[in-house]
Amino acid sequence: MYITEKFIENAGGLRSPMVRRAMVQAGDKHRVEALKKFLVSVGSCAMTFDDITALGLTVREKRYRFCAAPLVFVLLDAETFARFKPLTNNVDLEVAHIRNGVIGILKGGGNE
Repeated sequence: MYITEKFIENAGGLRSPMVRRAMVQAGDKHRVEALKKFLVSVGSCAMTFDDITALGLTVREKRYRFCAAPLVFVLLDAETFARFKPLTNNVDLEVAHIRNGVIGILKGGGNE
């Protein structure tokens, strides 16, 4: 979302509650995009809860103030990570998390 000077003037100036909410929302969008890019860069993969149960893994949940829903994930070692389809872009990451409710993240960010 882009906030223009015209919008700020029409909405009552910088002190207007509506303008302040819009500015927070615009900033949060950048944070969400940065989080997605980070997850793709360290290594994420598509998983299901059936996969997690079969492997006996621990599901973790992280709430971010700027996200509507918590991030539900499993940390995986390199060997286990290689079994699953890697997520190579932001759209695939978001779709996998929405569809499956969970994603796998490479433990150590690919540095192991």
